Parts: sequence; structure tokens; C-alpha cells
Amino acid sequence: VEYNLTPLSVDQGWVYRPSKWGLIEMLAIARHMPPNGVFVDIGTGCGIAPRFAQALGAQVTTIDSYSASGASAMDNVKAVGIVGHFCDVERESLPIESGTADCVFFGDVIEHLQNSPKRVLCEIFRVLKPNGICISATPNATRLTVRLKVLMGLTNWPNIRDFFDEKMHAGHHHEYTIDEFKFAFEKTGFDVCDFVLFEENLRMVKISNMSQLATHDRSRKQVQSEPVFITIPKYFLLSLCRLFPRLRGNMLLVARKPAS
Repeated sequence: VEYNLTPLSVDQGWVYRPSKWGLIEMLAIARHMPPNGVFVDIGTGCGIAPRFAQALGAQVTTIDSYSASGASAMDNVKAVGIVGHFCDVERESLPIESGTADCVFFGDVIEHLQNSPKRVLCEIFRVLKPNGICISATPNATRLTVRLKVLMGLTNWPNIRDFFDEKMHAGHHHEYTIDEFKFAFEKTGFDVCDFVLFEENLRMVKISNMSQLATHDRSRKQVQSEPVFITIPKYFLLSLCRLFPRLRGNMLLVARKPAS
């Protein structure tokens, strides 16, 4: 409620809608964030994760890309006393001292990187204390909805029509399979200590017509209701995701930096 009264929400439409997936992410932070610990958030977005960590009593720093996100999200979290830095994480070192962070949240960022995630993951490894935790979330590249779109002749990647005239494409550049996601962290030296698969989009994202499947324009989340011929198949698809977890669309990985 507090966030949805901020300028970012009221003036720019970045409305936060609580969801079970968001709750899963916040519970992971609560589980692994020690009292009065140091929390680093990479990819400010709406700023929910840094606000939540601040409410837990953590010392919070959020890091974002100015070229990809502009200043509005950063200004919004700075207004409540959170420390913020602009940083191109693919080319610059994180503005955090080595071995000082208890927990790093890397939510829905890795799929936006234009190149290998190795540099960023090594930087996260560097800033964490021994036994420190990185919590990362990203879409599952082989989720059921992707497989169906491909069968329909639709691309899963951002439609060229959505960014053809933009100077910079800040959308997804590589989506990870389950095995790729785990590999990237293990190859960096992390121990993967928890992994969660969940289906969020079929529950939360509403569409009013089939043509909206051809775009990644997230404004379709503003749709409040959808026709029955779309809702009924969704129940069937959700049942498949319950039976076959690897078809679920959202992945959350908890990785620990070894003590030595």
C-alpha cells in the first residue's frame, strides 16, 4: 500500500500487485537475511525488495543501470533512505567492498544481460561474505507457455516491433533453462542450496485477446478480466504445470558462497 502511493506508482503507473511469486521471493530474503545485515539489491525495478529488506532492519544498497532504467526508480527508493548507485554491471565493478554483503538479491536481471553473466556473478561472489547468500530469479526458458507459443508460430523473444525504433533494447537477451541457470552459479563457485519452480504468469497475467500473445508488452497486465475461452484453457495449463514442475515459468535459486 505504501509503495503504491509513491510518485513512481501514481505518476508513472508502476503499480505493485502482490502475488504468491512475490511472496516467495520476499520469504527467501527473510529466511537468509541476518538481523541488521548488509543487503545488496541489483536491478532496482519497483524497489520492493530493497524496501522489504529495509523493513527487516538491514543496511540496504540498491544498484541499477541508468541507461536501461533512467533515474525515477532510483529516486523513488532514495526518498525512503535507501542508498542507491548507478552502475553498468556488465562493464563496471559493483560499488561495494569485497566480503561485506550478507545477502544479494539478483531478481529478474540475468536475462537482460547482453553478454555472458560471468563478470556479474563473479562480482556478486566478490562482495559477499563467506557463507553469504545470493538469491536470483529469472524466467524458465522452456516453460509451458513458451512451448505453446512456438507451436503457434510466435516468437518467445521480444517482438521487433516493440523496440525497432529504440536506441537501446533493454528487454530479454537470453533466457535460461533450469540446467543453465544452475550451471552459471556453480561454475562461478557458488553452492546451490535451494531451487524453486513456480508458475506466475498463468495465474496473474490477463489477456483480452489472442493477438496479445505476440508481444511482450507488459501493459497487458492492466487487463482486469479476460474472456472465458482464454480462462478455461489456463486452468488446464496450470494443471499440467502442477503435474510437471519443469514446465513452470518462474525460477528462484538460492546460492551460497562457500566459507573457504
